[in-house]
Order: sequence, then C-alpha cells, then structure tokens
Amino acid sequence: MADSVVTFVLDHLAQLAAREANLLYGVEDRVQSLQYELELIKELLDTTKRKKGMEYTVLKQIRDVAHLAEDVIDTFVAKVSIYKKRTIMGRMLRGFGQARLLHHVADKIDKLKTTLNEIRDNKDRHDAFKEITNQSAVKEEEEKERAQSQLKKLRRNVEEEDVVGFDQDSKDIIKRLLEGDSNRKAVSIIGMGGLGKTTLARKVYNNSQVKQHFMCRAWVYVSNECRVKELLVSLLKHLMPNFKQQSKGNKKGKKRDGDINSLSEEELKEQVRSCLERKRYLVIVDDLWKRQDWDEVQDAFPDNNGGSRILITSRLKEVALHAGDDVPHYLQFLNNEESWELFRRKVFRGEDYPSDLEPLGKQMVQSCRGLPLSIIVLAGLLANKEKSRREWSKVVGHVNWYLTQDETQVKDIVLKLSYDNLPRRLKPCFLYLGLFPEDFEIPVTPLLQKWVAEGFIQDTGNRDPDDVAEDYLYELIDRSLVQIARLESNADVKICQVHDLLRDLCISESKEDKAFEVCTDNNILVPTKPRRLSIHSKMDHYISSSNNDHSCIRSLFFFGPDYDVHKREWKWLLKDFKLVRVLELAPKSRGKIPSNIGNFMHLKYLRIDSQYITFVPDSILHLWSLQTIDLGPWSRNVSISFPVQVWKLKHLRHLSTRGPIKLRGSCLGSCEKMCNLQTISPLVLNKQATSLIEKGTFPNIKRIGLSVVFGKGQLSKLLQSLQLLRYLNEFVIVLRDKVYGNFVTVHEGVERKNGCKPQELFQSLGQFNCLTVLEINNVIDLLTCALTLPSNVTELKLAGIRCISDEGMKGLGNHARLKILRLFGFMIFSTLNSYDLTCVGGSFPQLEVFQMEFLKIEKWNLGKGAMPKLQSLVINFCGRLDDLPNELWSLSDLKKVHVTKPSRQMIGVLQNLEINNAVQLVTEDLPPWMDETDWEVFEYLMEG
Repeated sequence: MADSVVTFVLDHLAQLAAREANLLYGVEDRVQSLQYELELIKELLDTTKRKKGMEYTVLKQIRDVAHLAEDVIDTFVAKVSIYKKRTIMGRMLRGFGQARLLHHVADKIDKLKTTLNEIRDNKDRHDAFKEITNQSAVKEEEEKERAQSQLKKLRRNVEEEDVVGFDQDSKDIIKRLLEGDSNRKAVSIIGMGGLGKTTLARKVYNNSQVKQHFMCRAWVYVSNECRVKELLVSLLKHLMPNFKQQSKGNKKGKKRDGDINSLSEEELKEQVRSCLERKRYLVIVDDLWKRQDWDEVQDAFPDNNGGSRILITSRLKEVALHAGDDVPHYLQFLNNEESWELFRRKVFRGEDYPSDLEPLGKQMVQSCRGLPLSIIVLAGLLANKEKSRREWSKVVGHVNWYLTQDETQVKDIVLKLSYDNLPRRLKPCFLYLGLFPEDFEIPVTPLLQKWVAEGFIQDTGNRDPDDVAEDYLYELIDRSLVQIARLESNADVKICQVHDLLRDLCISESKEDKAFEVCTDNNILVPTKPRRLSIHSKMDHYISSSNNDHSCIRSLFFFGPDYDVHKREWKWLLKDFKLVRVLELAPKSRGKIPSNIGNFMHLKYLRIDSQYITFVPDSILHLWSLQTIDLGPWSRNVSISFPVQVWKLKHLRHLSTRGPIKLRGSCLGSCEKMCNLQTISPLVLNKQATSLIEKGTFPNIKRIGLSVVFGKGQLSKLLQSLQLLRYLNEFVIVLRDKVYGNFVTVHEGVERKNGCKPQELFQSLGQFNCLTVLEINNVIDLLTCALTLPSNVTELKLAGIRCISDEGMKGLGNHARLKILRLFGFMIFSTLNSYDLTCVGGSFPQLEVFQMEFLKIEKWNLGKGAMPKLQSLVINFCGRLDDLPNELWSLSDLKKVHVTKPSRQMIGVLQNLEINNAVQLVTEDLPPWMDETDWEVFEYLMEG
C-alpha cells in the first residue's frame, strides 16, 4: 500500500498546484521541490517487494513521510482558505499570522525533504551490505518452500474420496468430460480460494465412470510459482511410474538414460506427448494462476482426436476463459445442510454425538459462510478439544479468530495468496472492502465513486474513471475475491459482498499498513491513528468514549444503527475531521446538513442517507474538490432545495438525492460549464433549472431527470434543448401534480397535468438518438394510445399507470430494440378499474426482462411468437391476476419466473404447473424489505 500512498500524495500535490495556486502563494516552490523528492523516492518502491526486514522498514518510512507531507500541505491550504474568507479588516489583523504560517510550513517541508534524503541514503547502504551477505534471498526461498509444504499438507487434509457436497457439480463436470466431440477439450472449474476446487476435481478424477472412460489419467499441481520443467517432470511421474530418476546416482554429472531431470523443456514435452499420443487421456491441471503458464505447457497435450480432456482449476476467470474451450463451471458455497454434514463427519468421524452440541455446532458452521476450507479447519480444531458445551461455547462468536490463529494458517497460506498475486492497482481497492460491516451488502455505484475519490483509479488516459473503477471491480470478481449479491436487470452488478474471512484479511493487512481501522464497541478505547476510520457503533457512544486524535483521518464512515446527526455531532465532526476527503453517514442517519458544511474544504465524496434533508446550504459551494454528493436513494417526491450556483462545483461528477432537486437563487452572473458532471437527480422544472439547461451548463451529462410541475407547453420546449446533449443516454421524467404533491389524482390525465398530449411527448422524445434508458413516472393514461419510443431505447420504465389499452400495448410491442420493460401501477388506489393485458403475436421481438408491479390486470394474453427472447418475468403485487398464459411456458429462453404476493387462485395454478426444469419458478409471500406489520399497513392503504 505504501506505493499507492506516495502515488496518491503526488497526484494530490499536483492537483493543488494546478487548481489553487493562489492558496499556495509563498510556498509554491517548496511544494514543487517536495513533489520532485517524492518522485525520486518512489523509484525505491518499484524495486522493494518484500514485506520483511530492512526493505519493509524502508517502505513504512516512505509511507509515513508521504502521510506527513499530505498533512502539512492540506493543513496549510485549509488555514489559508479560511484566512481568505475573512473580511478586509480581518485579513489585515491576521497578516502577521499569515506570515508565520508561511514560515512554519516552509520549515516543515524542508524537514520532510531532509528525512527523505536520509531514507534514500540508508537504503543505498543496506543494498550494498545485502550484496555482500546475500542471505535474505536464501531465507525468502526457504519461507516459500515451507509455505508450499504447508499448503500441500492442508490440501491432503481437505481432500477425501467420499466428499460432502459437490454432487450436482461433479455430475455437471463429468458430463462435460464424457460428452462432446472427439477433439481435445479443456474444461475449467473456478472459485474462491478454499471453496473446494481441488476437492471437486479429485472427486471427478476418482469417479468410476471417468476411470473407465479414460485410458490414461494424470494430475499436475501448478501453483502461483509455476516452473514449467518441474511441472513436466511431475506429469511424467504420473504417466511413467516405473521410470526412475537416477540423478542421485549420476556421478560426475554424466547424462544417463532415464535421468529426466537432465532433459530440456522441449525434450520433456516430447516425452509427455509420446505417452499421451495414442490414448484417450484426462489431465488435471490444478491451481492454474497465469495465462502464460498455460501457453507454455499446453502443447505437451496432443490433440489426437480421441476425446481427450483437460480439467483446469483456477481462482481466476480470465485464466479459465483463456485456457478452457467451454464456459467455466462456477463453484458455489456449500449450503447449510452440506456445511453441517461436512463439519459433523470431520469432528465426530462417524461416532454418535451429544444432541445438545448440534445447535452450537450449526451456529459455528454458519460463521464459515459455506467455505469448505473454513469448515475443515474449524472441525480439525474442535476434533482435538473436549466435546462439551463449555469448550464449544468459547469458540461460538469467535470462529474467524480461531481460524486465523490455527497453525494451518488458512489466511496466510490460502487466502493471502490471492491478495499477494493482485496487481498493485487492485490492492487498495480490495483492502477497502474491509471497511464495511460483516455480511454488508455493498452498493456498487457508491463503492466505485468512493474508489475514484480516494485516488485509487490512476492513469486512466482518456477513459472515464468510473468506467475504469468498474473494470477493477469485475477483475476482483473474476479473481473470486468479491461475490455478486444482486444483479441489475441489464446484468450489471448492483450489490456485491466479500466473504468474512477475506474481510478479516483486508482488516489485518490494512491495520499493518495503517490504511484503515474498523472501530466497534469492543475496541473503541484502543488508541489508533489510521488514515481511514470506519465506525460500527452508535455515533453518540463513540463521541463520548473515544479520545483518539482524528487529525490524520482522511476518510470517515459510520455504519452503526440509526443515529442522530444534529448540531452537537456536526460540531464534533467539523472540529476533529477538518481534512477529511470522504465522509459517509449511512445507512440511515437523522439530521440536516449544517450551514458550515463548506469548512470540509478537502471533501471529495459526501454521502448522507437521511430522509430529513430537504435543504442544502449555500456553503456547499465552497467545496471545490467535491466529486460526488449522494443524499440517499431516490424514494419520494419531496423536493430538496439546492443553490442554483451549482456550476461553481467544477469537479462535481454525481449529484444524487432522495427527491427532485429544486434550484434556488438568482441565475444572474457567470454560468460556467460543468464539464465533469455525469449524473444528476431529476430537476424541478422551474425558471432556474430551465435557465441552466438552455445555457448548456451540463454539456457531458449522461443521466438527467426532469420533475415537471407547471407550464403548458414548457416540457416540449425544453426537450428541444436537451436534444443537444450528445452523451445523454438515460432520461427520467417525473410528471407531478401541483395540488397533491406525492400522489397523482386518478381523474387527471397527462395532457391536463403538463399541457402536452401523450403523442406530443413521445414525438419530442423521439429525436433523442443517444437515449437507451427512459423512465417516466406518473404516466396515468399514456398507455391508452399507440406510442413511438426513441429509436435506440433498450430499457423502459413506466410508473403510475392507471390503465393500459390494446393500442398502447401494441405500440410498445412494435419497438424492435426494447430489451427491458417495467410497468408499474398505483400502489395505494384499489378503486381503479381492472383491464386485460394483450401482447399480440410477434410483438416485443427482443424483450428479455418483463416486470409488472401493482397493475390491475385480470387477464394476460400472450400471442403466438410474442416475446420470443424473454428470459426473466417478475410479477409483484398484481393480486387480480389469477393465471399466466400457457404460451409463456413454451418460450425456449425463459429462465426465471418470480411472483410476489400472488392471488390464492394463482398459487394453486403455479403449484400444479408442470414446467421445463430449465425454468426457475419462485413464489414469494412478502419481499425481504417488508414484514407482516408493513403488509397490514400496505393492505389498509390498498383498500383506500
């Protein structure tokens, strides 16, 4: 992490020098000189990889100096900024203080430069000494061999022929190996370290069908330190068990027949090929880490047109895709029953066990989160302890701690391999995941925005940093370090998670590097000085209990239960965290934004998830570094007041709020372009918003919304201005009622609300050629006539639907590129008349996802050839729909049907259905976010 710290400091200093030259007046030469020194010292980082001995000491020294440099410059800039905000008289009175401040910071920078020179000199002397002794390399090699030996021992302990779980997995793999054409084919298994890839491969390898089918079988272990020659020698030992090595008896280095160690790589490959040439063979290539390793050995496996197969195990998706000829088999975690069965076998070894231990055992096993390696190690630990409630009670609640303390070193030998093999650019991104609580569902979009704000995304060239950050996330997913928890309908990752053991690895590595600290009620009194602090306790409890120095904190996160953030809490935050760059108060805080929020002058990322925020003070415009303002997920129509001079936030990229943004103040004066702004929540269409849009304030916007509350003809006119936005690909329109605010009266139509007929509205939208995602809320009667969508729209959401006519549905069905369609009705009006939904034959030719929610449908007709590519159907709270069309079950691409709160008749229909096994049918009484009390309130509202 030290290298990323220095890189970030250098980038930060460069930005300060470019953006705020006036604040650095008087010390700009010192800052440039410090930049130069850091650039020179950074060269040491490129050649220092060990994390022990003198090299690691140097790394820590460089990191600490970089942190000090950051503190000195940021503190100076913050103080000068406050000084420049004073009145003329105040600045005169503070003139002497300004001079002392300049002298003080110059002196500190000179001392930092001296320290850097001393570090460099000490490193040079150490390198000269190391060349003479040359002992460290020998020790490092011995440590690697010891680790490999421990890993093989651990693997032998995990592997067994009668393996728990993997029944369906092994069937799938065996089918791939035995079926198919006669060409040589590579099949791959991928998954997180410790998930059981080798165990599954061993189960397949020893299967009787596999043994009978393949004339020849061999197993080779690759590892992350692949040596091709050793790999080939290992293969020959399997293939030619009677071929003895004679290197020990080979005197005077003479080459003898049978001494395979003396052969070259090409000669060894030829030996392997000759053994396999005329046979149908199966070779297991276990633990493959690099594409080039496969490229170097694959030509040893001949394609003899005999149906031979190669089974590859890897943690890395890119390696599996490169080496395999088929879609990789993704290994899943064990379920609760399989986990308990594995644990029980290992602990009790077939013997009876006291029934009172089962609840404790299952509780401990649940902490392993379905990771076989964790279960095996935990079971081995408890197998040698007294099998009593007293002993087992000590382990419950501390399973991860016991696993990391065990002599088998699960963390260091297995999990840390994945971390050590990460490219430098991914390491800080991965460690960052340890900031979140256990089992926390991490929203992807805010995570990527935080990575950008933290400075983790470097050297992007002309690419958007958010896009590069997304690439980094997918790399971590492909390396089996991050789990996908939930997908968007367009298959993008919406929510991700990290396994508890990997989270513990993140925390331990970060603690060592002072990257961050996670504070809970258990360690709240431990003194610490990290750069990032994540607090998982109540805010008032932390404030009253902790006496830590927070002056070095650059990122602050609160993930405790619901908490108040009022005047006292904000005063504490503004006093103790003056230099913070990332501030997150989530998931649900209570309070308002203070008028002096602008004192966080280095802030780049602000997230406050509070439903009580309806006003954003003008001082937020002082935060010149702000990239992201996130005030919670969109959930209501209560507007949030925001200063119209938003253009002063030149670096702002994302502005997200719970409700529509209502700009306030005068538009007079300079209105500069916000070239970095990409997404903004719907703007209330008042004169301020209209002025900014017409002036072209958001030239590079990708996602924008409009909340329409007035003006006959205003919407159509403004849409013409928005057509000039060439990067706009997502557009949200909220049609709101002036009188009722949140709820639309069912007696009004679109024309009366905004002076624009449905056909005219879509005609205006039709010119948006770049638009791919369109959402319209409170559409009321839009779907009572034929509509023509913008030509490139692939995703459409229409909410607040009162009724749907055959003509309206036919118009939607004629749109050739539509892939995702969401139709939402009114949540609380049960008095609306029912209607039928008719999809004529051949309609919706490209539709893949169809979601219906709160619609008053009685019957759904699906014509022949309609929705031929439908993959996912979601029906939520459509209680009047008692059946599904028979034509639905004949759709060949259909994979999942999910129905929430179906009618009684629908439940009976679904229970008696005989459908293709390829279709997953899910019925849900209540969604996860709603309990029985919520449902009772909801039913009351539905009944009016």
